[in-house]
Amino acid sequence: MSFNYSRTYDFQIWQWPSQPTNQQQPQIEVDDKNVFIGIEFHITKVNQQKNYIGNKQEPVSSYEDTTSDIRLKLFLSKHEVMSQNINGGGGCLCSLLREFEIPVEDHGTMVQQIVGLAGTSTMPIVVDIIHMELIEIVVPFVDSVRDYDTIILDSMETYKPKSIPATKSSIKALEKIMFQPSSNSIQECSICLEEFQTGFEVTRMPCSHVYHGKCIAKWLQTSHFCPLCRYPMPHYAL
Repeated sequence: MSFNYSRTYDFQIWQWPSQPTNQQQPQIEVDDKNVFIGIEFHITKVNQQKNYIGNKQEPVSSYEDTTSDIRLKLFLSKHEVMSQNINGGGGCLCSLLREFEIPVEDHGTMVQQIVGLAGTSTMPIVVDIIHMELIEIVVPFVDSVRDYDTIILDSMETYKPKSIPATKSSIKALEKIMFQPSSNSIQECSICLEEFQTGFEVTRMPCSHVYHGKCIAKWLQTSHFCPLCRYPMPHYAL
């Protein structure tokens, strides 16, 4: 029996109120510094499992689970949007794409589309990102359906994706700050779910999310991703 794991992604970028389209909108003139454009990131995660017997090309069974969208909205002036590096070399949009685990080589394409839409309209821009994870379980030829069901059930119960911890040095180097509440800040540690106390020390990740120091240190010893946005910390190779 063997397991194959793969991860891919797809995206569409469009503007309200219309659905995704390739049609160019009419050119308009606006004051770049006084007009703000809303950009929404919608992230959907799709987990698939396909079960095969022997060398058969078609799966004998499959399973799919889609999680709720993760939404992030920000407002940038038209000038800020138009000044983003369309080659994917930097800027706040590229920083967000890194947090969303988009390959660096695709940043330029996505930023260029966002800049192109901002240049022709001030309507909100929507970035739909779909992450797809696929697990394929291949079992040898079996004598009966009952044998096959037993093998698949056992494999699903015993299979655990490999977790990759962050490096000890990166965990130790995390920034320590004193928590000060604000209207747009998270008020509790997303790991232990306890509220932060004003003036007490918390630990801030490079993606700006904050946690209790002990909570995030323990988390990163198992997974190198930020619990909220999956920002990847430096980690050990498999």
